[in-house]
Amino acid sequence: MRRWFETFGIVVLLAFLATAQVVETITIKASVIGPGPMGVKKATNLELAAEYLNRFLEACGANIRIKVEVEFSELKWEPFAEKFYLDFRAGKAPDIVTLRETADLAEGGYIVPMTKHVQTFWNLNYYDFYPNLWEGAKWKGEIWGIPHDICPVGIWYRKDVLRALGYTDAEISQLLPADGNTTLEVVARLAKEAVDAGLVEYGILHRPSSGPGIYATLLAFGAECYDPEKGTLVLNKSALLRFLKWHQELVAQKVIPPAPPPWATIHGTFVAGKTFSTWANHVGTPAEWMEKYGLSEKALEEDLGFLPFPPTQEEKAKGRGPVSVHDFPLYFVTTQSKYPELAMLLIMFATSPEACAIHSAFTLRPPYRISALNHPLIKDNAYIQRTAPSAATVRPVPIHPKFWSYQARIFEALKGVEAGVVTPEKAVEDLVAWFLVEVPEGVVIE
Repeated sequence: MRRWFETFGIVVLLAFLATAQVVETITIKASVIGPGPMGVKKATNLELAAEYLNRFLEACGANIRIKVEVEFSELKWEPFAEKFYLDFRAGKAPDIVTLRETADLAEGGYIVPMTKHVQTFWNLNYYDFYPNLWEGAKWKGEIWGIPHDICPVGIWYRKDVLRALGYTDAEISQLLPADGNTTLEVVARLAKEAVDAGLVEYGILHRPSSGPGIYATLLAFGAECYDPEKGTLVLNKSALLRFLKWHQELVAQKVIPPAPPPWATIHGTFVAGKTFSTWANHVGTPAEWMEKYGLSEKALEEDLGFLPFPPTQEEKAKGRGPVSVHDFPLYFVTTQSKYPELAMLLIMFATSPEACAIHSAFTLRPPYRISALNHPLIKDNAYIQRTAPSAATVRPVPIHPKFWSYQARIFEALKGVEAGVVTPEKAVEDLVAWFLVEVPEGVVIE
């Protein structure tokens, strides 16, 4: 009943938006990033939203209609963000943009807060978003954007390679359970067995660039990088040292290459069965593997396994459990929008259960709202239904203006250690020196 009244409230609100007799068309511009082609539904869902919003406007006799102009980009995050900032400085920012730098955007005055909008329409539209997603949308007590995607990172591995090593499916499920209740040491041991047996070219491949998967691996070693209560970054020296030494040892064992190969190699060799385990990908990557690399549905169901990042044996003994991470890109409304309320309503329709299911069905990523699991588009999709619980275990990437530069420094240290140009000890020493200068308010833990 409450949702019915709120729906009625929207109709009344829209009925009062216009006073002229002539119908006016208002253009809402949006700039949406994939990255890559698989995120296109995040753009087309805005166009679908305009259709539904216009039906409401027409039904209640409002004298306005919405036209959406969506620019979809397959660029990487950095050049896309740079283009947005250039457009903003030129006074040409879109009404809606999808980015992930929530703190920077909020602090810089680029986006408007959406707390009131979410509170107003909570029981109508936002009530069943996974609660952990909102943690990734908040900064200094305000909600700044609306989640429209969730893509838990984790460890992919080849079951068929383990079968070739003599493991049964029952043994594989026990060693690498889908809930991640194992240890990183088990994954590394199996990867080494596959390499030593000559069954694969690579044992483990991680990202060739900084990203959520690197942060998840840090957490598996207990290397917490952020204190959400204090809003400060953290550098844990002993945990970082364990993280770097562990990778150094796996390079020495020829399980991890001394330099991460490019994305095409990471994707292609795993799909071809030439890599035992990829730590570079997420739960929705099979959609891209099918589209670009010829992965069959049969291979996905029978030969590939996925689990969140398990802790190291040492961290598991301390009570740390498996973890997945996502950087939670959001729909933002920019401060240059002339119609912020309309832009927010458009976003609300673009994140409906139907829109969520459309995105999930196309990308094979879990839906970001629970009710979408019952939508006809995905209710019978075995893969999505099987992996959907991972969405509830995701930790957000820290919303701190300096987090990404901090993690980029950690990743550069990792590459240096793997390449053999710096020792783990020296790498940690250099990280501490950088941290003390660039993050003076941060906390260093021995």
